[in-house]
Amino acid sequence: MPQFATLLTHIPLWAWAVLVAVTLLGFSLSRERLMSRARLVIVPAFWVCWGAWGVQNAFGLAVPPLLAWSTGLLASLSLIRWIGWPGQASAQAGAYRVPGSWWPLVLMLGIFAGKVAVGLTLAVNPTLAHATGFAMAFSALFGALSGAFVGRSLNILRPRQGTSCPVFA
Repeated sequence: MPQFATLLTHIPLWAWAVLVAVTLLGFSLSRERLMSRARLVIVPAFWVCWGAWGVQNAFGLAVPPLLAWSTGLLASLSLIRWIGWPGQASAQAGAYRVPGSWWPLVLMLGIFAGKVAVGLTLAVNPTLAHATGFAMAFSALFGALSGAFVGRSLNILRPRQGTSCPVFA
């Protein structure tokens, strides 16, 4: 346990600020709100770019991690489109009324925790950056989490009739 505590002290201060920002954003998304089209495009684009950058930064431009990231993104996007999350979103006066949900917080914390886990793991054992299984697993995770945001935005911007799963409302 002392080694883990030591590792945590090496996490840069900006990362803790990101954790606070992500948590506050996640809490704000737990309540119903009006969102602009621009925000519904920019937010998932940010998570896609950050996820892709994280994969490239940790594992380089190798094909297996990028393929795993793309596969995770497309699989998650397809699943979210199929289940219809966030459910009861509606267009209203130039904006979109989006129901509150804790799922964005879970997804954002998942991305944050994954990036911290990769960073700490590679700090302890840098050779894992070249381990295909490790790289592909985390790349697929980052792609899947990013893809969920893309699918959510697509469901709000272009809802499909008859697809809504109340668990993900």
